[in-house]
Amino acid sequence: MTDKKAHSDASERRLDQQLLELTSLFEISRSLTSSLSIRSILENILRIPMGHMLIGRGVVLLRKGDKAVFYLEELKGLQRNLIGKTLDIVNPPERASFVNEIDESAEWIPFFKEFGIELLLPLNSSQGTIGIIGFGKKIGGQPFKESEVEFLDSLSNIAATAVANGLMVEEIQKVNRNLDRKIQQLNTIFDISRELNTTLDSRKIGSLMSFAVMGELLVNKCAVFIREAEGMCALVAKGVDPLLEADAHLCELSTPLILGSSERYDYYHKIGFAALVPMRIQDETKGVFAIGPKISGADFDDADLEFLKTLGNQAMTSLENARLFEETIEKQRMEEELNLARNMQQGLLPSCLPELKDYEIAGLNIPSREVGGDYYDVIPIAEGIYGIAIADVSGKGAGAALLMANLQASLHALAVGGIPIEEMVARINNLIYENTAMDKYITFFYGELDSNANTFSFCNAGHNPPYHVHQNGEAEELMAGGIVLGMMANMMFETAQIQLMPGDRIVMFTDGITEAFDLQDEEFGEARVLALVQESPDLSAENVMEKIVSEVRAYSKGAPQADDITMVVLKATH
Repeated sequence: MTDKKAHSDASERRLDQQLLELTSLFEISRSLTSSLSIRSILENILRIPMGHMLIGRGVVLLRKGDKAVFYLEELKGLQRNLIGKTLDIVNPPERASFVNEIDESAEWIPFFKEFGIELLLPLNSSQGTIGIIGFGKKIGGQPFKESEVEFLDSLSNIAATAVANGLMVEEIQKVNRNLDRKIQQLNTIFDISRELNTTLDSRKIGSLMSFAVMGELLVNKCAVFIREAEGMCALVAKGVDPLLEADAHLCELSTPLILGSSERYDYYHKIGFAALVPMRIQDETKGVFAIGPKISGADFDDADLEFLKTLGNQAMTSLENARLFEETIEKQRMEEELNLARNMQQGLLPSCLPELKDYEIAGLNIPSREVGGDYYDVIPIAEGIYGIAIADVSGKGAGAALLMANLQASLHALAVGGIPIEEMVARINNLIYENTAMDKYITFFYGELDSNANTFSFCNAGHNPPYHVHQNGEAEELMAGGIVLGMMANMMFETAQIQLMPGDRIVMFTDGITEAFDLQDEEFGEARVLALVQESPDLSAENVMEKIVSEVRAYSKGAPQADDITMVVLKATH
């Protein structure tokens, strides 16, 4: 009897478990199919099964386009900064698979192992594998049961359809946003009245609106509220206290409201307004008309409210145009500042480089569309001795250019003074620290070439390490130095020295080279720079530099130049 009872209890537990799984699948199916938001769908894909099985971590990756590139779109139990990471997943699993059972030669397997993902489930649709769900260990450490894997496999089948629908809706929404933008442009051309188009003064626009309403509907109170960063503010107030309050709830209005029927807006009813009419652009409330009662005592009808709505939308377009005009003026002012900064920057760079005995030297600076703070220089110090510098100032604009000017002046004053390199860099660091804010700093590399002794002494203050490449292709990074300039006062810096043999090259560059992106947001990287130098032992310094720059431009073709490109190449020819 005891065995029969135990067998019966076990059967009941299995039935209870199956019922729980079916209930969970129903809950998952309902939650996934009830939402068209891809973000909500992805959250539910992880939330429900992880809560049901007490799983510690999970990820969802989606394929973008026809390539085998998967983007990490949602996760739980891991750091959020992993979202957006990409994996090239060739031949993804076609069914539920444990990571340790997949061929380890697959380049994407280490990612899942590193972050403790044990089980992978494909999201298969008519377009193939559109995504992958990954789950980590259970919180208690128990292995996944076969029934649990089957449950999760069923989840992935349900989720695949929901994800495909969500992605389709997302694409449709994107198309609709573009259509809204085109429609808004047409409305700007055809619907704005002549009076509202005669000015770009927002207060004058508000007054025109108020007088038009008060004259057309014969009311003696009118106010116009417009939306700002922290809520609404009164732009114009006629017949009421100009300091009237702007309730944050005004932003929530989407349709005209006759006051007296809503306690939320009772304040406006008490001070004499009869109606609130939202001023909307692309289904978003950007302003509100507050209208007093008609002098005749008549109620507002649908035609009145439609008139106010139409006029409000026209006026809101004009107010948006006024705002954009103000932004354009500000942009022009900023462009003038950038041009000034660019001219300052270019004026600080050497117009030509000195000719060196037994050495070739080449340098260039290609500014981006925005002004950066890249800097390079070659300074004659004594007979056969030259100071060579390259730097990248944080930030952009006139501020960066002024900081670069400070660096250039300090360097020229100290380099010829005969003081040790480490002391010179320490002094420059203190000058920068004392005269700049905490968020301003400079990565800086400085070296002195002694062409008589064929030595190169250097100090690297947090800059991209230059490469010292020998004729045979062997290479070292020039790292010795200290932290970036301007971060802390009274810092100690180190100097190192290398011997230069015939054919040796020193390649210095800023991150505009290594951080050039292609259209897939992949960086050019330092490894490519080094490889280009190693494979070109017989090229001149000028040709080595031109080759690297040409490869960077070809790599990032079609993508905007995000930062200044600066290089200096030194080659021993003795």
